[in-house]
Amino acid sequence: MSTSQRTPGAPPTHVAYDDVNELLATATRLMQKDAAPETLTAEDLRRIGAELDIPARYVDQALETLARRREEQVQEARAREAQARLRSVRLRRGAWVGAALMGLLAVSGLVVRNGLTSSLSEVARQRAQVRNVLERREALRARQDTLTPGPERDAELTGADNRVSLERRRYDERAADYNASAASFPSGWVGRLSGLPSALPLSSEISTW
Repeated sequence: MSTSQRTPGAPPTHVAYDDVNELLATATRLMQKDAAPETLTAEDLRRIGAELDIPARYVDQALETLARRREEQVQEARAREAQARLRSVRLRRGAWVGAALMGLLAVSGLVVRNGLTSSLSEVARQRAQVRNVLERREALRARQDTLTPGPERDAELTGADNRVSLERRRYDERAADYNASAASFPSGWVGRLSGLPSALPLSSEISTW
């Protein structure tokens, strides 16, 4: 729209001929908007219906149908809001339960891992004990030629063999306990995640202690 220079905010004092049609159309729309009411009463609708040869009872039925539809829409909106709130509550509860479960699993996993680590340490200590009695028996056999033959030397050698057998048996018991724990659930799963061995050899499977 072309206008002469004017003060900002004030209406123009001159309008170009090319803009007259657009200006009048805009003014007409504004006038119609101001003249049209935002709502109509039931009586207004009946009067309009009468002008259009629509009986009043049909207008009333249409009003009732519209009222029911609006009420249904309100109820549906309320139901959607209730469902949304319910989903939100369930999601929050699920998050809390999930967090609690994860915490419980973490604590349980730590307890299981500590148990496996402790059992593994016991096996390692017992293996060291077997190695110790084996070394002592070998040392005894190495000097048996210097011992005086007799019941005392035989008893000493027998005692060394018995100690080796006893410590081997203790090792097997501890290794079997560890293997049983590592093979169970969830210990086996925790052990694999922790990098712990899935099984330990028994004494019959060990060639070098």
